[in-house]
Amino acid sequence: MALVEREFIARENQRVADFKAPPFLPRVKSKGLGLERLGGERYLSQEFMRAEWETIWTKTWQLVTRTDDFEEPGSFFVHELGKESFLFVMGDDGQIRGFYNVCQHRGNRLCQAESGILDTFTCPFHGWQWNNDGSLKSVAAPEFFRQFDGGVPAQELGLPVVKVDFWGGWLWFNMDLEACSVKDYLGDIGTHLETYKFQNWHLIDYQTFEWEGNWKHAVDAFNESYHFAALHPDMIEFGEGHDIPIELWGIHSRMLNYNRTVSEVVDDRDSMTELRTHMMSGRFQQKSGERAVAAKDMHLKEIEYRRSIEDQTYLPFKDMNDEQLVHQYHYTFFPNTTFTQTPEGGAVFRYRPHATDPAKCYYDFFIVGHPEPGTPRTERPPHGVHKHDENPGYATVFDGTFDPVLANVLAQDGSNMVSMQAGVASDSFKGMLLSDQEIRLRHFHKTIDDFISGAIGTHKLLPQDHYLDR
Repeated sequence: MALVEREFIARENQRVADFKAPPFLPRVKSKGLGLERLGGERYLSQEFMRAEWETIWTKTWQLVTRTDDFEEPGSFFVHELGKESFLFVMGDDGQIRGFYNVCQHRGNRLCQAESGILDTFTCPFHGWQWNNDGSLKSVAAPEFFRQFDGGVPAQELGLPVVKVDFWGGWLWFNMDLEACSVKDYLGDIGTHLETYKFQNWHLIDYQTFEWEGNWKHAVDAFNESYHFAALHPDMIEFGEGHDIPIELWGIHSRMLNYNRTVSEVVDDRDSMTELRTHMMSGRFQQKSGERAVAAKDMHLKEIEYRRSIEDQTYLPFKDMNDEQLVHQYHYTFFPNTTFTQTPEGGAVFRYRPHATDPAKCYYDFFIVGHPEPGTPRTERPPHGVHKHDENPGYATVFDGTFDPVLANVLAQDGSNMVSMQAGVASDSFKGMLLSDQEIRLRHFHKTIDDFISGAIGTHKLLPQDHYLDR
């Protein structure tokens, strides 16, 4: 483990020692954000896409990868966002830095591998070289350049930098060099999640799906559970998606997805079907002679059990409220990162725009787990980019790392992107009608509009009471 990672973990553990996330219950009523329709042009327009790039993507904090991917000097990771490519690398001094992945000679993509270990980055076109701290190492045949008669301007030709920061065991970056810290950007709602001690988690799998729809359709889909009954009928057999608690926090938001229960819209909420038994398996032991627990109440028994062993487990039960012990805490950080987790594991979703086409996006899916201390890291499956028109089998893509029932849910969401993109382009479409269970969508799109208009940005963050429910 690199020194920078050990220091980061120690600092994070100390910060979360005495904090518990505020529970969702009792519910807090969200402020009204209007009732107007949401137009479809924002999902289609090249002009709107350019405005998003200039005012949002170049000004907000972006999640990259786990800090433990940088194990030694020269460890690097290449990340794509829109039209740009970025190179993140640990220098010989143990510091992780970020650069635009562009050769300063002719503009070629400098590093054309996704990850690895290198002490020197060489452009494959003409052989110019850079060190792992971004400084220029050598120019091929500098005598051919009259611009260098007075010497090669090494400082001018260093790789252009981006700002990097760390939170939750993840590396983040911002193209705005004057941006606030990532912790300040995530604000109070980021602090809520520090009780999970993400810095101790392992990345189990990371896959990318190229979806046939605008990136905002993907954010919209995962920011509400109102669609579960229609699109994901299995989900309401082992969770609730009908009327869930939702809260808005500044430019971010959160919701609570209930686990180990049965939705109130289902007629039989008591029986333990094969699907419910599979998805609700808990750790508590049924006592001899005790009346069988109804499926809808399984979460209550599991909470009771987990609270009873909080002093015997490595999982941070003592730092958590009862909701967190079992249910899915679902947090979305503007503009494009969602954390959804229980104490023992979860997933991180990242939504990225296509470089040129507003009708395409990339959906990144990270599977993370909280293993017992001392557990060796397992070798991850290779990262792949899976195109929708190639009909990826989601359960096959996540073979052994993600439950097939939940993999099928992702397949349903991916397929829905195609029809959503086509529908909002129809001349007959008058705009989206959003319910109270879709208030996170209205909040998300209002925040986009506020960034584009200049009402907010990294140097003028929303005050804590703006869009704030609590």
